[in-house]
Amino acid sequence: MRFATIRRVLFQVHMWAGLVLGIVLVLLGLSGSVLVYDEDIQHWLQPVPHVSSTGATASLDRLVASARETAEGRRGPVQVILPEQAGEAATVRIGQFSRMRAGEGHGPAPVDVFVDPVTAQVVGQRMPTPMPVFGMLHQLHGSMLMGREGRIFIGWMGVAMLALGVSGLVLWWPKRGQWKYAFIVRRTAKGLRFHRELHAMLGIWTFIVFMVVSFSGVAIVFPQTINAMTGGAPLPVRTRGVPEVEPMRGVQRLGADDAAKLALAAVPESELRSVTLPARPNQAISVALTKFGGMNAGSVIDPYRASVMQVRDPSTTFMGWQRPLHDGTVGGIWRFLVFLSGLLPAVFVFTGVVMWAKKRKARIAMGAPLTEGATS
Repeated sequence: MRFATIRRVLFQVHMWAGLVLGIVLVLLGLSGSVLVYDEDIQHWLQPVPHVSSTGATASLDRLVASARETAEGRRGPVQVILPEQAGEAATVRIGQFSRMRAGEGHGPAPVDVFVDPVTAQVVGQRMPTPMPVFGMLHQLHGSMLMGREGRIFIGWMGVAMLALGVSGLVLWWPKRGQWKYAFIVRRTAKGLRFHRELHAMLGIWTFIVFMVVSFSGVAIVFPQTINAMTGGAPLPVRTRGVPEVEPMRGVQRLGADDAAKLALAAVPESELRSVTLPARPNQAISVALTKFGGMNAGSVIDPYRASVMQVRDPSTTFMGWQRPLHDGTVGGIWRFLVFLSGLLPAVFVFTGVVMWAKKRKARIAMGAPLTEGATS
């Protein structure tokens, strides 16, 4: 089969896939762009109080004790969250926070107690207020609001994006002598040619980011399949909830500080983000860590035996990198590129629809190459 025939077939697949799936791809992309910075937006809308104290940071257990004293009578798990920026208070959340159940009468509402990380003095408190729009966007991006079936659908949309990327690269590939025009939009380009060159230029300059984000999305939905294809070791079975431990009589449970030390030792080159002390004595302590400026890691600690039960270090496996690559938590520059990649489907669909409409209006065959006069 001649390359020209293959190219014509790819053009039809590329064009009709983009036109038919355009709305879904745009929604996925735009919701993903917002979610890249959802925590920053919420932090801006609901800022943590600032403090002026300077000096060595107080122990985590001391921060927890101050918060408990202020929120006397509150029950439930306790999570101490270290400040994200210098000059901010630490947050001690007492009670179970759920975006799905907050405000619906499912148990006592949690409270956030803000504590000066140096003096351990309480500087304020408030009820954590869920922002439904972000919960809706997460469900939209992850399942198109259709539950488990929708999640599978999203996975196949990721496969479609990969196919659009590969076919787009083949269609972009310039002829001999045209390489100098393949990466730009010429100043003289107008109408149909302008949209064609803009479509191609954005596609080639963002190709790697677009493909990485699309592939990682597929890997998140179909982890076992992608892991088997890449020859990875069997993935651990994921369990919900806090792991259980066997209490030991006469043994004092570890506090937040000791649990944090064990977790940091288990995940090299990591930074402490938060420690969650469970409500029940038969539950383990969860420690959240970050690596490389944002990648989520963590450990689960047995508070009676002072041992590490589980380690989550995504940087050590191929599959572990997929979610950080998809949500941008591997560094500020990559995060911004992931944000931009979410805007691309909207631009691609818009320019693609314009080209399709202009060709129909001018009665130009869809797969025909543009002539110098094709500017309508």
